[in-house]
Amino acid sequence: RLRGIAPCFVLQPDIAGASMPTLPLVSDGGSQPTPDSELLLNKLATQEDGGYYTLVKLRGPGVPTDPELYFCKNSFTVLQVRVKNLVHGIIHDYSVSPASVNPKGGIYDLRCRRSEHHLQVKVQPPLGLLKMIKPPPYSSVEEVDAMLRKLYAVAGLFHILEAFQRDPTREHVPLSAAAAGSTRHVGRLAADGEVLEFFLGQCSIFLRTMDTQTPSLHLTETTSPKSRGILLKALLEVKMLLVIAVEHFQSDEGQFTSQQLMQFHNFLIEIHEDCLSGGAPAQYTQVAPSWDSLKAIVVGPSDVTDMAPETSENVKLTPESAWKVLQDCMANIKKTVLPRLQQKGQSSDLDLPSTDFSSAAGGAEFKLRYQRIWQRAIDTYLFDLVHSEQYSRGPDAGVAMIRGHWTRPDKALQLLCPSIALDKAIQDCKAELDTLLADKTVKRRNGVGKDGINFNPRNSTGLINPGENLCASNALLQLLFSASPFQAAVLEAPEPSAPADVSSNSTTSTMERDAKQLVVGLRRLFSEMSHPDRACTCAREVAAALYGKELGQQQDCDELMHRLSSLLQEGLSAIPEKPFEPLQKTFERLFLGATYEMQLKAQHGSAPSSDFQPSRPGREDSGNKQFLSIPVQGGNKTLTQALEEFTSWSSTGGAEVAWTQERFRTLPPFLSFASRQVSALEWEESLNLTPFVVPASSSMQRRLFERSRALQMQSDLKDALEHLAPASRSLKKVNASSGASLAVEADYVAKALEQVESQLTPLAGQIAELERGIGDGFDESSVAEFLDGVIDAATIRNVVYGKLGADTVKKLADLLFEGGKGTEALQKLVDDGALTKAESESIIAKLQKRWEEQHSHMYDLHAIVVYQGLGQFGHYIAYIHQSDGAFLRFDDEQVSELTGAPAVRSDIADRGSEGFPASVRMVVYRRRGAAEAEPLELGAPQAKAAVTNGAAINGSKHGRADSGGSCAGADHAAAGDAKRPRTQ
Repeated sequence: RLRGIAPCFVLQPDIAGASMPTLPLVSDGGSQPTPDSELLLNKLATQEDGGYYTLVKLRGPGVPTDPELYFCKNSFTVLQVRVKNLVHGIIHDYSVSPASVNPKGGIYDLRCRRSEHHLQVKVQPPLGLLKMIKPPPYSSVEEVDAMLRKLYAVAGLFHILEAFQRDPTREHVPLSAAAAGSTRHVGRLAADGEVLEFFLGQCSIFLRTMDTQTPSLHLTETTSPKSRGILLKALLEVKMLLVIAVEHFQSDEGQFTSQQLMQFHNFLIEIHEDCLSGGAPAQYTQVAPSWDSLKAIVVGPSDVTDMAPETSENVKLTPESAWKVLQDCMANIKKTVLPRLQQKGQSSDLDLPSTDFSSAAGGAEFKLRYQRIWQRAIDTYLFDLVHSEQYSRGPDAGVAMIRGHWTRPDKALQLLCPSIALDKAIQDCKAELDTLLADKTVKRRNGVGKDGINFNPRNSTGLINPGENLCASNALLQLLFSASPFQAAVLEAPEPSAPADVSSNSTTSTMERDAKQLVVGLRRLFSEMSHPDRACTCAREVAAALYGKELGQQQDCDELMHRLSSLLQEGLSAIPEKPFEPLQKTFERLFLGATYEMQLKAQHGSAPSSDFQPSRPGREDSGNKQFLSIPVQGGNKTLTQALEEFTSWSSTGGAEVAWTQERFRTLPPFLSFASRQVSALEWEESLNLTPFVVPASSSMQRRLFERSRALQMQSDLKDALEHLAPASRSLKKVNASSGASLAVEADYVAKALEQVESQLTPLAGQIAELERGIGDGFDESSVAEFLDGVIDAATIRNVVYGKLGADTVKKLADLLFEGGKGTEALQKLVDDGALTKAESESIIAKLQKRWEEQHSHMYDLHAIVVYQGLGQFGHYIAYIHQSDGAFLRFDDEQVSELTGAPAVRSDIADRGSEGFPASVRMVVYRRRGAAEAEPLELGAPQAKAAVTNGAAINGSKHGRADSGGSCAGADHAAAGDAKRPRTQ
């Protein structure tokens, strides 16, 4: 019956789920002729080559209820049966002769000559869309990858056709995801020229046009019956193409790599929401019952009955059939239940039932293990699944299915291994199932429920990138969603009212509109991402608000973060009555920090005085300067260096204010660092902010300033060398070639070069001395003062200074204390008798207290955003830290789990290459401790009149002071080489 079909993407009969039933040409008894109506039906269901169509009755999204549609899965021919008047109880007889049926198709008006029964049957030949995608087998990983991409394009085509089908007056559907009125996955379709071109070649009623400068798919003669008929046929063929492709892949998932399997499962989650709601099998009735249904309408009375599933309850068991039941139970557990539980991390403590019935307890043991697996499945996903749209038969049928599986092995076990213990286990399990279902029902009634199946690690949700460069916003949104207080504030925000009137085209109204769109998108997105069984979703609505008119162009994560901040602060503030103030305040509290500015005035013609008195200017804007992220410069190798850079003194080159410094006033609970140029950044797993927030003594502040000044001078001298060295070489060459006419000038430049070089060595020594004095950035007492009362003066002199050579507290700590306990060096002092055990314990306690004081404000790594590529050509990936130390890697819709920070470093390194480097673009840290969701408020000194403190005017700047901060007053314009502006 399948002969003569051209090679295409088809299912074999066993994969389709049932074979075509035999169509009898004579009655069972052989004494009565077959009714003409049955002969007519047989002819309607016959192909040109004499074989029968493999007809299934269609249902689900996009399928009209009138007429009934019977679809051949092998040829894509459709029989439309429109019932104009239905009469039951008789065998129908029509005037249409079977000989008049054209196997190429046609419309047949069937009026029964014995009653008012009236049908219209239309046989529609295929449009040829079956060949739109390459049929199996697929011989390489690349072919499977290409096939998975084409499935998204075909899904995009389905949504376009469905949009035309829903609105009979619609003429255009945009082929750009950025256009208003665009449909799902249209970006994938537009990016796949082959699918679209093939479709247009098969369906002449569609044209590709430019509608107001946007590429669109145009339907000609939208209301004509011919166009509507071809449209419906195209929609059905595309739908069934998806069904057949999905069933093929589901029948053999072994052809996938692990990454491809994850992509395929994510695709299933998406199409199960709309075009294949409930899964591929839910889109049609199997062949045999479909034929019975068609025969009942066309021929008359049918003996079709609803057969119950073959179980041990309604089939008399033999030992052989009992073993078959148990084997089926085991196969179902292994192939269906346990893989899903494993994906959800719920299978490690479950044991497979054993069919070793050598002991009397074997049957009971089988039942208890079997029941435990099904109990976990019901509790984890199955109960919620049968109550979702993905289960087309409805909750009642789903619960009945659960009960059937729960009791399926019982009769078989009682036959093969009967015992009192087994009978008791069966009875106890039945009671447990009733309790479990009742509990789940109550919870679901109270709003506790899920919406499908998610194979991502930790039930996380990936974000689709429909070919519009949404990877930057996807990475940022994963970061924001992981901040649980912000996530809660978004979900609790009220539904925005209608968009503001932007006819005036004012900045305020436009920002208000975009802010409302952002909130609407965030509420929907975070709601979907909050469902544990939501494998993936699309954040395009949020991206449209963030990208604006640049949707589709590559964006920087940090820039999008600032755009989001602007919409949440300025945009929401513009809305009357401020309904979103809690959301706005939550964002500010979690992500916005603030600094205040300190200044040093210039004293002309003199060196810095010993009276070091920085002051805060009286301007209000200098006392609370907000920042969203701390910039990381090219010279920074670590984020600690970026912090030092951000808070270091910077020369302004101004005539009034010579130096400025930024000091922290508020540190947010989520502290962000942003880089657009660093490719080899050694990010830390924890950051110690204590040196940057604990007020330093005047002497420490002076040392920090002197270091900044020395580094500034070192940078200036190196800049001078870069220009003087080639100038000196060039002058020497010219002087030699011109007969020593430039000897004086060459000698002058050479001496200047020598003079500059001579200053670098002592300056480096001065910087090293300052670094030693600064240490970890804390004011330290002397060793004798630190150990006073801990050990006696003689021990300090002979052991600490003498044997250890520890002349500073920092050196003492480095030698004797590590990881909360003493080092081997300390233990050796005890073993040698230089210290008693009590003295060593007192030293450890003192050093522990010092460590705690110097680490009182810690931030731990929360998220990393990596950019893989160069310029505008690249891809963003987010790594989000989990509470147990693992990381989730979000690569658009693909989610993977990494064991810890070393695995993240390795993954980033593996992704990079010379031509396509992977660089860290954002790093976010979270405040450690009980107040992890609250900002660290530090305050600021009172503003007062600045004093001249002897800071010399210097227009240059050192290499470590090129980020953060700004200059005061008129000196802003003079600071031509000031720090990179903070991210405000």
